[in-house]
Amino acid sequence: MSDMADHDNSGGNDDDALPPAFHSIDSFTGNFQEEAALAHRPCPVCRGDWGLAVTGFKDFQFFSDDAHAAKRADIRTVRCAGCHALYMNPCYTPHGFATLFREAGMSYGASGMRYEEQTAWLQSRNLLRPGMRLMDIGCYEGAFIRTLPEEIATIGVDIDAGAIDRAREAFPQPDRQFVCGDFTDFTFEGTVDIMTMFHVLEHLPDPRRVLARLRLHANADTRLVIEVPVLEHGITNDINGFFSVQHLTHFSKTSLAHMLAAEGWAILEAGMQKGYNGYRVLAAPAGDIDIPAPDAGDIARLQHYLSGWYGAVADICRRLDHSSIARHCVIWGGGLHTEFLYQLTPLFFGNRARRFLIVDSDPLKQGASWRGIPIAAPAEILPHLDWQETSLIVSSYGNQQAIADAALELGVCKEKIILLYEHIDRY
Repeated sequence: MSDMADHDNSGGNDDDALPPAFHSIDSFTGNFQEEAALAHRPCPVCRGDWGLAVTGFKDFQFFSDDAHAAKRADIRTVRCAGCHALYMNPCYTPHGFATLFREAGMSYGASGMRYEEQTAWLQSRNLLRPGMRLMDIGCYEGAFIRTLPEEIATIGVDIDAGAIDRAREAFPQPDRQFVCGDFTDFTFEGTVDIMTMFHVLEHLPDPRRVLARLRLHANADTRLVIEVPVLEHGITNDINGFFSVQHLTHFSKTSLAHMLAAEGWAILEAGMQKGYNGYRVLAAPAGDIDIPAPDAGDIARLQHYLSGWYGAVADICRRLDHSSIARHCVIWGGGLHTEFLYQLTPLFFGNRARRFLIVDSDPLKQGASWRGIPIAAPAEILPHLDWQETSLIVSSYGNQQAIADAALELGVCKEKIILLYEHIDRY
């Protein structure tokens, strides 16, 4: 590495024509927290207010360094002592979420790209008849709506103003409406026949309030389709785990049924989807509904999940044995997965002399730094490194193999690429 000097701070390069220098971890000291980013909340399922600590992360950093915006927060998952529901408390405020996830970009997208399958599922149940009106909550840019029959009128709702603007440009038809607003207080005229929420409910700070709002816009024949990941199928070898920091409520089948019943929705059909952690429920508005009793089995399921997650973390730690990693280390991935490596593994602390660079394909992250380590475009960095004295760690779960293939095309030696997962479970 003749043209790259080590740096112990994030002051930039001596020569702007050269790639960024390798840096030590935590060499940027301007990151901070702010109280306004988080707020206390009671149990989102039963409204009780006695949460028992389950897991937590101290000073968790969300994406790039910033001396002017609070990009760090203490994250804690708790279990309700009353109904056993699992949820984040404290929870992001609207301001906190907007700040912390501002650069999520390609790291925080819609789940699964299963739009055609979702539409086929609705059609197989005769839920997409001509003249019906469908509302998709969390529509983003309207990819699911694009797969629906033209004779179905649609309303897409999302809090992302830019995504709604792009959806309106892509779907100028009068029967394709898009509303920008918070899911708890959006307004529109009339009722709808079908309401869909695919992997949205778990991201909301007050999901019960949203279900109550939807109930107001339902007619007697309205059907609600919800899909969420559930604790029963939460075990994965992904270090991110079931308690993703993007998810504010971590449902089990019982806690989801409890919440639906509490807001006047009766479950007509429920089942897991094949090949991933997606629990799909078809519900209808109803009068008095018996609320399911708390399931003590959820406590055992929680402990079973935690044992699997800690085992996955241990596997990653073994793969990151400091003796197998060069003194110069490139990490492909500037998202939350790298922060989990920081929080849970010895990668950044097993050898304090080690220096790092980060590459990421997301333009939102390029040119910034994370904990003092510069983030650059892969093609700008990888072809110019001396791989005899450099290692590449693939910091991604679902995209692990695609990143490894791209690294090979950019000239990285295969034996210098460190993959963290023996296999990938789609969920």
